[in-house]
This record gives sequence, C-alpha cells and structure tokens, in this order.
Amino acid sequence: METHHYKNRSYLSAIEAARFLNTSVTKIHQLASEAKVKVRIATSGQMRFDLADLKHFADLSHLELPQFCPIDSQSLLSVNGTTQQVFVQDSTQMSGVADESVHLMVTSPPYFNAKLYSRKPLSGDLGNIHDIDEWFEKIGLVWKDVFRVLQPGRKAFINIMNLPVSLKRGTYRTINLVGRTIDVCEKTGFVFKRDIVWQKTNGARAHFGTYPYPGGILINNTHEFILEFQKPERKGFKKYAHLTDEQKEASTLDKEFWISIKKSDVWVMKPEGSGDKRCHVAPFPYELPYRLIKAFSFVGETVIDPFLGSGTTLRAAASLQRNGIGYELNDESAVTALESLKNLK
Repeated sequence: METHHYKNRSYLSAIEAARFLNTSVTKIHQLASEAKVKVRIATSGQMRFDLADLKHFADLSHLELPQFCPIDSQSLLSVNGTTQQVFVQDSTQMSGVADESVHLMVTSPPYFNAKLYSRKPLSGDLGNIHDIDEWFEKIGLVWKDVFRVLQPGRKAFINIMNLPVSLKRGTYRTINLVGRTIDVCEKTGFVFKRDIVWQKTNGARAHFGTYPYPGGILINNTHEFILEFQKPERKGFKKYAHLTDEQKEASTLDKEFWISIKKSDVWVMKPEGSGDKRCHVAPFPYELPYRLIKAFSFVGETVIDPFLGSGTTLRAAASLQRNGIGYELNDESAVTALESLKNLK
C-alpha cells in the first residue's frame, strides 16, 4: 500500500489506526501499552499514531491488509417506501442530480488534514488535502453544486468545527474552518441564517496544563457547529407548491418536538459511540440529521448528503419517509452505508 499521500499527516487516531490495520481499537490500545507500536499522547489525552510506524508494524507482523471488492458506482434502494440513491464518486460535480430537485442538504464534510478517511489514496479525497487554501477551493466546488441542485428557498446544514492543530514545542493553534466556510458559502450564493451549537455530552478531554497554577488551563472541547444556510427565494417560485395535503398532514410536528427545536440554538446530543462502536472514523450522531430532516423537510421530499460517510443522513431520511441521495468517494464507507440502509428494511 502506498502511503506517501499522507506524508504530511502528523498523527492518526486510535480509530484510524485500527481501521488501517483492520483490527479493533482495543487491540490498538493493547499494542500501544506493550510498546509494539509507537504512540504519543495529544493534549486531549488521546493516543496518536504515526502512519509509517503502523505500516512498519504491519510489515514486521506479516499482516495482510484487507482488499475490498469494487461496488457499483451508483446504487438504488427502496427503503420504507422511499428511494435511496448512493453514488460512489466525489461530489464536486453531481451530474446524477437534476437542477433544483433537492429540498434539503445535511452533511458533515471531511476535515482538512485531520482524518484518514480512506485506506488507499483517492483522487479528490478532501480529508487528505494538506493545504488549507486548496481544501477550501475544492470543497467550494461541492457547495457550488449543492447550490445548483437545491430548490430556491430551501435549507442546507453543515456540521463543522474549528480545528485545533499541534505546533512546535507542544503548542497549538486553531484553524478557523467555521468562519471561512460561511464566507465560501455566501460567495457561492447562499444566505447564512444562523449557527446551532452542538454541545457534546462527552467531548474531548484536555490535559490539566499548568495545574494547579494559572496561565495554562486547557479547556475541554465539547462543541461543534451546525451552520444553517438558505438558497435565496426566486420571485414567483413557490417552494411548497409541489406538496399535497396528504404530505403536509403526514409531516405535522408534535408540540414537544417543535418546542425542542425552537427553544434554543444549543442542542445537547451525545456523539456517536467511541472505539469499536464506531463504523466510520468521523460519524455524527443519528439524532443530528434526524432532527434537521424532520424540522426542515416534508414526507416524500428529497434530502442530499454530499459527504455520505457511513450513511447516517440517508438512514434518518428513510426512517422519516424522505427520499435520499448520497455521494461517497470511499467505496468502503459506501458499502457500510448501503448495508445500514438494507438493515432498515
């Protein structure tokens, strides 16, 4: 396996390391504790592994890294009375989706230089771009095509966080992904409406820093953002004209859910299970797309996720009787997404 595409990566997480070696996170922790694989501890207290060390261990141990069979570039499933489409390709040009045919977008993009999303080098893999300006240029093409396929007046939600990165001598800085994402999307034509804060119930734990002395208190990172954008309405275009009375009635929200959305722009949600409970290196909780899809679309409408990952958005869409479209460049993740959708039947 070629690894030079990741030469600028400073670390892999335990989950990524387990995925790379095709083993469990528990086994990775064991290898680290037995000093069979080199490990360092980040300021968050989490284990970090160098990709070269993992490959060296795999070579010494004669491990056979898994080979995945190719899947169709487009799959169509009927789930819970809905149609779910999965395209195995990048989403900079979503030629399989017609102009203004989508009613809602919900996604969490691959973070710049932060996750090993694919075991093999993939052309167009945003998670393995090491230049921040290039990352914004490439992902801007995705937001441009989302703007094309979204109907006027409808919403797009992006789950993202500002990214802490290590510097020399144990220091760090935070990359302003949130602010720059807003700028890029507004330049594309979207109107930025608001940010919703996702407060995690078990966020990353920071080291104690200079405890018990002042000056170096490292604050735990327990939140991400959900950015809300809207495609401007076009004069004469009625965004809900296609809905039948039956669709509206079937989409009625109960008072408890309505209030849970309206009462606060801080949503408390538990992240996806850690360690071996995760089926993807960077999943968001099922509740996140479920709430957004239920609150901002109608039964029978179409939801798109240009960075599908393990398929959480489409599972939520299918369960709520919305049609779904997902784009996923990594065929391993696409297989996981398709299997999760099949399990809903």
